Amino acid sequence: MMRSLVINPDPMTAKLVRFVLNEAGHEVVLATSAAEALREIGRHDFDAVILELDLPDRDGTELCQELRHRLYTGPFIFLTKRGQTADKLRAFAHGADDVIVDPVDPAELVARVEAIVHRYQCIDYQALGTVLKVGDAELAISDLTFRAPGREPVLLTPTELRLLECLMRNPGITMGRETLLERTWGYDLIEDSNRVEVYIRRLRKKIERHPDMPEYLHTVRGVGYVFRLPVRTTRLVPSNYRQNHHRSHPRIDGAEGLSS
Repeated sequence: MMRSLVINPDPMTAKLVRFVLNEAGHEVVLATSAAEALREIGRHDFDAVILELDLPDRDGTELCQELRHRLYTGPFIFLTKRGQTADKLRAFAHGADDVIVDPVDPAELVARVEAIVHRYQCIDYQALGTVLKVGDAELAISDLTFRAPGREPVLLTPTELRLLECLMRNPGITMGRETLLERTWGYDLIEDSNRVEVYIRRLRKKIERHPDMPEYLHTVRGVGYVFRLPVRTTRLVPSNYRQNHHRSHPRIDGAEGLSS
């Protein structure tokens, strides 16, 4: 049975969400504040956390970060009355897997929660040693880390892992936003296309040396995103260059060396 933690200061909304999920066969624990949520997360294992952006004692996005520090590894789903694009982007930037604007059709709520939880459960965390390699880049599925030469391993969230895995399993192939939505989150909603952009930015901040000049995650304007290996530029110099040529004539010596 799927168990969800619903965090909402409005008792009517919280009870309605519990009723809808109970009818779908889910177990639900309610919390009205961040403090209550932190107590409950220590008592139970949850498959999903469904929360409001506005909580009486803490912003919902801050609570996401705190729960991650408490080693909660499941999805965060915001169910909020704040439906502005800026609010959605802020939630995604702080780790949200989905943002659902309330009121919402009960069937859609259940479908979206189950789709996201299913995606998390499909990750084989116990497949120790499972590493996806593309050139010099490695994605360790078992411990959610990305590795590249000369850098420390980077810890990813489960959603970041799924998105990056999708791109790395198709190196050099441009993946459309709708395809990435479906493969990462489990559904295809055109109005949620900004979610992919937000997560790509998050991944670039983590895995790229210079996020504004990415080596791995490239944008194909109007189409989507592609994972490519960095272009390594190497200057070819003949082994006898220093012995046979003088440094004061680099252009002439270089031409002779390359033609020999």
